[in-house]
Amino acid sequence: MRGSANNTSMKLNMGSENNQVEETGVLQNVSRRNFLQLAGGLAGAGLLISSCRRTAPDTVYVGKGDTALLNYLLILEEVLSAVYVQANLTAYYGLNKSQLDLLADMRDHQLAHKELLKKVLGSSAIPDIVTVLSAVTYADKTDFLKNSVMLEDLAVAAYNGAAKRFADTNYILLTAKMATLQARHAAYSRELLAHNTLADATVVNLNGLDQALAPITVFNTLKPYIQTKFDISNLPA
Repeated sequence: MRGSANNTSMKLNMGSENNQVEETGVLQNVSRRNFLQLAGGLAGAGLLISSCRRTAPDTVYVGKGDTALLNYLLILEEVLSAVYVQANLTAYYGLNKSQLDLLADMRDHQLAHKELLKKVLGSSAIPDIVTVLSAVTYADKTDFLKNSVMLEDLAVAAYNGAAKRFADTNYILLTAKMATLQARHAAYSRELLAHNTLADATVVNLNGLDQALAPITVFNTLKPYIQTKFDISNLPA
């Protein structure tokens, strides 16, 4: 495995319709509820990647290769988590119980993704970042949902873009599942904004595929939501 501390013979293969994974002959469920258990298995199999670099005191180095990619996705999940935590504390006026419940689900999904990535990265994970939430007007339904749609679409494109850059393809299984969940979040927020929209040509091409964006494009879009400075010089382009 390029860019890792050692190689591993662990193979992850998609199962049939029950969304299972075969790991050295043992079937493990990899539904969203079991992301953290699978992450623990990855860590134990030696998939964690170590890195070190000297950077400015106020700058966080994300690492290189797969470590950098996973930390980059962690930054994205930090932003999404912060946005939805605040949204649940100061929800816009007029939500019914079902919508409030789903808003809490969206928050919990992002928190689970964040903790999963931290667990997979282990000691290589970046520290918690400082987010800026002033870009979102939480009391305004339209403004919050527009931010939600933009960030969820960005997350899908970020995960899709990272997939082809991983040296170790074992990470694709985990991140692909996260991408599908982000797409559902985006579709739900679009539905609240305008009935029967779900997705449009801005995020789905003529072949029915979602966007796949390069990390630098995603970083530039996230800048209004982040105060922490990062050294991404070794993040795969």
